[in-house]
Amino acid sequence: MYEPWSTLVAPVAINTSAGRFPDGADTAMLHAVDGGTPAGMRTGMRVRARWAAEPVGHIRDIECFEPLGPAAAPPPRAEPAEPVTSVVTPIRLRYQHMVSPEETRYLHGLAEGRLLGQRCPACGKVYLPPRGACPTDGVPTTDEVELPDHGTVTTFCIVNVPHAGQRQQPPYVAAYVLIDGADIPMLHLILGCPADQVRMGMRVSAVWRPREQWGTTPENIEYFRPTGEPDAPYESYAHHL
Repeated sequence: MYEPWSTLVAPVAINTSAGRFPDGADTAMLHAVDGGTPAGMRTGMRVRARWAAEPVGHIRDIECFEPLGPAAAPPPRAEPAEPVTSVVTPIRLRYQHMVSPEETRYLHGLAEGRLLGQRCPACGKVYLPPRGACPTDGVPTTDEVELPDHGTVTTFCIVNVPHAGQRQQPPYVAAYVLIDGADIPMLHLILGCPADQVRMGMRVSAVWRPREQWGTTPENIEYFRPTGEPDAPYESYAHHL
């Protein structure tokens, strides 16, 4: 822990910012200094922190630094504070997503409760969501395919760590679901059973939100749940992992 007084290392004007080394530190910090008058500021001047009346655990708890005169006694040490384990910082992110005609068809299909993919005319792979072109063969995927809302869990992760903004309380499962007839699995929640019972090959079906809540978004499917069917054989999804 550093002492709350320090040495001024840069000449500045009254009530402005200066670099100073807190005693015991090897790097300077930038903060305001209340020197009283411009003539009262000088390089090498000893200063101490002037603390806010009600500190809240923020850098602004130090209102400024002030000269530490020869007769000034060091301030009393505060009681040890609780350790800072996290800092919540509001962040806003604004972005624009440009959808393709194929993705538009897929999103409008979701608004109708349908899963629409596209098949490559060369290799026969069915992509969900559609991509407009097959990345393997480089040809347009113009053959539209309507798929069911059930499939097979391929790989999955049990989420045990809570985080800010989490909608589902841990533990819960995020899994790749291979929709029947598709060749690309989609990532979604698996609920409706204990997290430790989810397994590769489990057969699941979509649970849709109430129809009045549907929009052009994959969130129309709230989660997938087990169907109770026998597990799919590994060979049926092994090449889709």
